[in-house]
Amino acid sequence: MSIQGILFIDVLGVGFILLILNLVRTKRLHIAYATIWFLAVVGLMMMVSIPPVLAILPRMMGAIYPASAVSLLAFVFIFLVLIFFSMQLTAISARQVEIIQALALRELLAQDTDLQDLRIKLAGAKESENPANPLSQP
Repeated sequence: MSIQGILFIDVLGVGFILLILNLVRTKRLHIAYATIWFLAVVGLMMMVSIPPVLAILPRMMGAIYPASAVSLLAFVFIFLVLIFFSMQLTAISARQVEIIQALALRELLAQDTDLQDLRIKLAGAKESENPANPLSQP
């Protein structure tokens, strides 16, 4: 790879690292996700910036061109990130169902308590209208 290409990728990598740090600072990106992206950017920068690594990588993967090996690694990385995000969404969905069920149960119990209080009040109002003492009736 040419020096211009290496410098361009390194400048982009530094820009991505600064973006990641800013997103973490403003609490718009969780630190666990930031770590994944940080390691991916640093790994790509090191792979491109160190020519022996870029020469060994295609031979290890059975590729002819370094660009195809890097593309394959990028595809694998994206696939793993998608699986990770799918696992996170599944956990969030399961937690959401638990929260909704707990809230519905709490509301049902509150309605049942309100209904019992209403029954007690109605029973008390009926007793005050019709006294239970038969001697008090003319």
